[in-house]
Amino acid sequence: MQSRNPLTAAMAALMLAGPAAMAQDTVSTTDKWQSVAKTDSQEAFVNVASITDVAGMPEARVKQNYAQPQPSAKKDKTYQSTRSTYRFDCAQRRIGMKEVRAYPGTDLQGDAVQKMTSSDKNMQWNDAPKDTVFGRMLDFVCSKLPGG
Repeated sequence: MQSRNPLTAAMAALMLAGPAAMAQDTVSTTDKWQSVAKTDSQEAFVNVASITDVAGMPEARVKQNYAQPQPSAKKDKTYQSTRSTYRFDCAQRRIGMKEVRAYPGTDLQGDAVQKMTSSDKNMQWNDAPKDTVFGRMLDFVCSKLPGG
């Protein structure tokens, strides 16, 4: 029997959030987090100060709030926000997840209920089509690079 990691499923759901679901007014600032994408089910924020260059690609911390609690890999636990570190391949429009921590409340409130880290060698890359949550995150982060 194959088990599916709910955080991996959440990443897949991010990719599927299409243009019809995207809110038009998605640029707002909450403390250090800038909203870059919003759908009926989630909102993604980038910590602009966290954007750095790693091996020629930008890396940034992203906070995501979910409208409904998401199932955690831990039995009887749910999460409603995540803080992730993503690597962005601007040229190939892909995003790799380096780290994720899931929290029971919105805005990273409470103790982490789930954690996952990935080495550069084992990082899973996902496509980031335009007008999806991943696409909006990639476009925002890549625009912050010199010449972006």
